[in-house]
Amino acid sequence: MTPRSQDDRGVSLIELVVVVAILGVVSLVLGTLFSNMWRSQVAVSAQSQATTRGQLVASEVERAMRNAVAFDVSADGSTIRVNTALGGGLQCQAFQLAADGLHMTVSSSPAPSSGWPVWQADVAAGSGAFISQSGNSVAYSFDALSRSGAQVVAAPVHFQGTAYMRNSAAGSLSPCW
Repeated sequence: MTPRSQDDRGVSLIELVVVVAILGVVSLVLGTLFSNMWRSQVAVSAQSQATTRGQLVASEVERAMRNAVAFDVSADGSTIRVNTALGGGLQCQAFQLAADGLHMTVSSSPAPSSGWPVWQADVAAGSGAFISQSGNSVAYSFDALSRSGAQVVAAPVHFQGTAYMRNSAAGSLSPCW
C-alpha cells in the first residue's frame, strides 16, 4: 500500500452521497416531528380556548338564572329571557343561540326584543339549547367550537347543565320584556 499523496485528501463522491442521504432522512424525520408538534399545540390551544369560552357562557347563564325573579324560554328553545333581582344595568338579560353564535343583551328596562350583538361567535346550539324545567330551572346545552382562525382544529367541547332560580317567589318578566 502506498501512502496517500496530497491530491488524495478529502471525501469521495460515495461518502458525500451517503452523508447527504442520511442528512435528508434525519431532516425529514425532524420536520415531520416538529410539524406534528405544532399541529398538536394548535389543537390543544383551540380546545383550551373553547373550554374557557364555554365555561364563561355557562357561568353567565347560571348567574342570570340564579338571580332571576322570572324567565321565559322561546318555543324553539333558542332563546332565554330573564328578569333578574339585580338592579341597574343588569336587570334584563337574554341569551340566544343562533347560526352565527351566541347573542346576548344586558340592560336596564326595557330590553330590545331583537338585534342583540353576537357575544360569543364560536358557540353553537346543542340538542335543545334551552329547556324550561319545572318552572324554576332551565336546562342548557351548547357546543363551544375549537377553531384556529376559520378552521376547526379539534372536536367541539360540549356543555350541558341545569341552572336554578334562587328566588322562590316568582315574579314577572315586566318591565324587561
